[in-house]
Amino acid sequence: MVEGQRPSAITTHGTAGIAMLLPGADAQDMTHSQCLELLESVEDTLDFLTATLTYLIHAESQQPLPDAALIAAWETVQQEVFDVEQALPGADVTVYQQALLTYGKHDRELRPLVKRYMTK
Repeated sequence: MVEGQRPSAITTHGTAGIAMLLPGADAQDMTHSQCLELLESVEDTLDFLTATLTYLIHAESQQPLPDAALIAAWETVQQEVFDVEQALPGADVTVYQQALLTYGKHDRELRPLVKRYMTK
């Protein structure tokens, strides 16, 4: 590995010598399939949240009197999601699990707002 380069997701070896997809997965007795499912779930969640935030920012900016503070708050979350996406490769499995919990909750909380904007 080149100095300063992030490690890839496949960096650790389980007790049986089989490469683990995520660091720390072997400590939680996660299978390769469970790791893949977690990776896909986190990716989907972050993608959905990014799409939701993009829509909400656009929809609010089109209002007769846009709420600049609300737009700024959504842009802050959007930047946070981007930063998390960039930090995930090579992260411990617990970081992925926490991202799924945190950002899945954000997305679920924002979904009703999308419906409200769509009915306007």
